[in-house]
Amino acid sequence: MSHQRFVGIVLILAGDLLLVHQLGWLELDGAAFIGILSVLIGLSFLRKAFQRPDRKGVLGGVFFTLFGLALLIFSSWHGPLGRALLVGALFVSLAAANLAYFFANGMQRTFNLFMFFFFGAIGGSILMVYFGVFDVWQFEEVVSTYWPLILVALGLAILVDSALQKKKRIQEDQMEPEGQEKESV
Repeated sequence: MSHQRFVGIVLILAGDLLLVHQLGWLELDGAAFIGILSVLIGLSFLRKAFQRPDRKGVLGGVFFTLFGLALLIFSSWHGPLGRALLVGALFVSLAAANLAYFFANGMQRTFNLFMFFFFGAIGGSILMVYFGVFDVWQFEEVVSTYWPLILVALGLAILVDSALQKKKRIQEDQMEPEGQEKESV
């Protein structure tokens, strides 16, 4: 789908949603409106990603879809909507998007797996504090003690990625027919 066509469709859908709201047929607040648009954008990215062999767009598609769904759920929430809830949902959506991207690309990039754990830990912790699973002071104590583990995990993810990329390059070099030079870019 071309960029112009995509923008046109999004504008038509946004206008329809706003018109339905203006006519009083649907109660729509800002979070719900942004949530619906986010889901539509995410589904568009996912559709495009699964048409491409490199799956480019899975990360953004999953993120926009999940975050839009979270906004829709939270807009109908009867409890207080705080920034912590939205920020937690943002990080959890980023975590899920990185996990989906990791699997969509054949589990080749361990960096995305690291980002899944990293964003999931942040988002999950924020949501657990928000819902009172543990106290904010306990969270602060754990983070201040164990934050160096993030550096260790990131370093391991980079080393594994480097080794996997090197192995992939060696395999590609071995598969090239003899007598043909690699094309330089």
